[in-house]
Formats: sequence, C-alpha cells, structure tokens
Amino acid sequence: MMLESVGIVLFALLIGASIALHELGHLIPAKRFGVRVTEYMIGFGPTVWSKVKGETSYGLKAVPLGGYIRMVGMLAPAEGDPDGTARSM
Repeated sequence: MMLESVGIVLFALLIGASIALHELGHLIPAKRFGVRVTEYMIGFGPTVWSKVKGETSYGLKAVPLGGYIRMVGMLAPAEGDPDGTARSM
C-alpha cells in the first residue's frame, strides 16, 4: 500500500514537471522575442501559490492537470484593462 502511494505521488510530480517544461517552451521564446508575458501558471482553478517576478506572475493552481502562459496580444483585451496594451507586433 505504501509503495502504491509513493508511485502515485511520484507520477503526479513527473506529470507536473512535464507540464512545467512544456510551458517553458512557450515562455522562453516569447520573452526572447520581446512579447510581454503576464502569467505562467501550472494547473487550473483557484491559485494556490504565486510569485511576481518582473512583469510575470508565476504560480500553481489547485488542479494540476495542465498549464498556460498568458501573453499580451494573444487575446483581445477586456474593456478598461490597463494591462491589455501590446508591446510588440
């Protein structure tokens, strides 16, 4: 039983690491090409932990089954959104 629990936790950690690396594949080129990235999140749902470094908020969300980065210009900005101004392109 203990070995199964360790296996499940290890599997979840490896999936999370895989997701984080995948999202880094979007984050790094975007930043290198000067695109403003406002969020780098692993998971979905409510934010469990986050830290702002520079202009980007890095964090973990409650359901670690995916991830995303939010780039300015990727979606149309909401009405009155001061962060919605594009920096490039």
